Amino acid sequence: MAASLHFSPLISGNVPNQRNLSRRNGLEQARGVNFSMDLDSFKACRNMDEVQQFHCHQMKKGLDHRLSPVTDLIASCVEVGDTESLNHARKAFDIFRMDKRTTGTVFMHNCLIRGYAFVGLGDEAIRLYVQMLGEGLLPDKFTFPFVLSACAKSLALHEGSQVHGLVFKMGMEEDLFIGNSLIHFYAECGELGSSTKVFDEMTERNVVSWTSLISGYLRLDVPREAIDLFFRMLNAGERPNPVTMVCAISACGKLQDLDLGKRICTNIGEMGMKSNAVLTNALVEMYMKCGATEEAKRIFDESDDKNLVLYNIVMSNYSDKGLTREVFCILDGMLAGGLKPDKVTMLSALSASAQSCDLLMGRCCHGYALRNALTCWDNVVTAIIDMYAKCGKLDTASRVFELMQNKTTASWNSVISGYVRNGDLDSARLMFNMMPERNIVSWNTMIGALVQEEQFQEAVEFFRVMRAEGVKADRVTLMCVSLAAGHMGALELAKWILRYISNSEIICDIKLKTALVDMFGRCGDHKTAMQLFSEMKIKDVSAWTAAIGSAAMVGDGEHAVQLFNEMVEQNISLDAVVFVKVLTACSHGGLVKQGIDIFQSMEDVHKISPQIEHYGCVVDLLGRAGLLEDAVDLIRNMPIEPNEIVWGSFLAACRIHKNLELAIHADEQMTKRNWHRIGTQVLLSNIYASAGKWTDVAEVRLRLKEKGLQKIPGLSWIEVDGELHEFVSGDEFNQSMMNVELKLDEINSRLTATGCLHDLSNVLLYVD
Repeated sequence: MAASLHFSPLISGNVPNQRNLSRRNGLEQARGVNFSMDLDSFKACRNMDEVQQFHCHQMKKGLDHRLSPVTDLIASCVEVGDTESLNHARKAFDIFRMDKRTTGTVFMHNCLIRGYAFVGLGDEAIRLYVQMLGEGLLPDKFTFPFVLSACAKSLALHEGSQVHGLVFKMGMEEDLFIGNSLIHFYAECGELGSSTKVFDEMTERNVVSWTSLISGYLRLDVPREAIDLFFRMLNAGERPNPVTMVCAISACGKLQDLDLGKRICTNIGEMGMKSNAVLTNALVEMYMKCGATEEAKRIFDESDDKNLVLYNIVMSNYSDKGLTREVFCILDGMLAGGLKPDKVTMLSALSASAQSCDLLMGRCCHGYALRNALTCWDNVVTAIIDMYAKCGKLDTASRVFELMQNKTTASWNSVISGYVRNGDLDSARLMFNMMPERNIVSWNTMIGALVQEEQFQEAVEFFRVMRAEGVKADRVTLMCVSLAAGHMGALELAKWILRYISNSEIICDIKLKTALVDMFGRCGDHKTAMQLFSEMKIKDVSAWTAAIGSAAMVGDGEHAVQLFNEMVEQNISLDAVVFVKVLTACSHGGLVKQGIDIFQSMEDVHKISPQIEHYGCVVDLLGRAGLLEDAVDLIRNMPIEPNEIVWGSFLAACRIHKNLELAIHADEQMTKRNWHRIGTQVLLSNIYASAGKWTDVAEVRLRLKEKGLQKIPGLSWIEVDGELHEFVSGDEFNQSMMNVELKLDEINSRLTATGCLHDLSNVLLYVD
């Protein structure tokens, strides 16, 4: 059966069968020609082979140069609707014009323009339209919708605007079909203002007019306006068609508004509209995006017409939600139903394989893609690279990348991300420097990796270079830079980041706002942190945790406990991290009773089992308060084995309260477990030094030397005029060190002159 030519649903309902209406006009242009053959003979042809055979039959009869057979031939070729048939039609058209020394009919031009637009050859359709005008043929009301469709597919805004001008000059702007085509054209080209203007000025509208504009709003990612227009349509008494309903339901999915989606879905039943495959697909996707996975699965299971698109929608959404097992179950069902996976299927399956680190499944997908020529799609190859990288097979990922004919920016990013994930920052940096073109994802990957490796100053420097190269930061960039600024305590940089977000109109969602609260808290600006926190309309557990951490940073334990209690009163679901923050705040604020009460409520009230970090916080709380015996009892009675950090925290408390006996006990416990962490050993050495036990100091230092352990030099930053300066203990190469030493000597001389005495309690070497 011959392939039929289908228009966009936004236009097809408005253009009558011009072949029947206009053919008579074309025939009337022929004079003195005897048409004895059946005009519908070409209609019996089911494919291009039969069209060509019938054409040969016409040529033998000498009828191939007459207007009617040539017109039928062109129309039939266009109905077949592929490039080969259009080439045949164009050749017949050109031969007819050459032989008859005529321009051809408007109907012939309309057929060819229509055919070119359908197969995506918009430029060719526009050229034929221009040629038609140049030869003096005036377009009719059928020409304009076809050529506007071609302009829409080619995104030819300038040419389409000129067509609009001619429509206005010819007084056809009130034609319903042309108006609908103009709405569709402007919407496709991203000109929603022009599209809306055409719509508003229409004296007559039908369902296609409304649907065209609703679809335009949806396509340009303004779903709220699409929904508003849908309800305006209902209020105007216009009955939506299935295409309108699909657009409205899809808009609800983009908004992730389940209640609104259900409200719109009631219109389907009220209007007695029959569900079809496209409508089912839209419903399933809407429920998936709104988080109603069970409802989406129910509609999917009840569908009698499970097509490939429906399977892909379910798989894609399962993959986005991290439900990898469900992805593979749907894939099994697709294969059992005899459907052949396409590139969209493979993208979901490869993503699920990467998320679950299922190398076997990933390799199966790779093999299928190779056998079915799906590796010609760059995004499929990029997904394969990402899968191997996440499964720890960097060599294979690199090999696939090297074999790519067209190395896209996304593929480069996948390889870089793989190196970062596997801790190879040097290789990631090398690949980054080799990239021919970088996008925001490239920069975010590197900045995030540097922050993860605690190379905060270099991360900030990367950010500055990124901005110098004209790349606009997004919320992911600013979250990473905020974390770096917070860890460095760079308050001026923190203030600049806040101004940048405001001036750049970046959407400050809950995650970015939480990062800002944490940043200002770490920088010691508790006032700004709390101001940002109070501005948040929605506060999740992470936001509350950041606010409590800010209070802890400035030693305001009372405020931290108050925030924690407010959080409990608002029934916010607590996690283990928030308890670490509030216990730290109690420790720094000396709130022993409140800290112990909160710790005990973890399991008794909130059903959260304390982890080693929480026990470490309570040991630090008791130790700072001088309750060393209680701290030792807690360590001995812990249901889990204390680690070196817990004993190290206790050791620090022993130093503060100068309890050498318990410090030695802690050292024995760590030595028994063969723990020789550099920090705790230096701390023990300092305790012995404070007690004047220089022999023991020497033993600890000798122990460190024998094991090849070396203390990491102290590091600090200071921000001057927005510029960060780094100082490392013993750094003789810092250009500012000479000036710093001169200033220190000056301060020391002034202190001595005022009678200040040196405090030698922290002299940790036997200098005598």
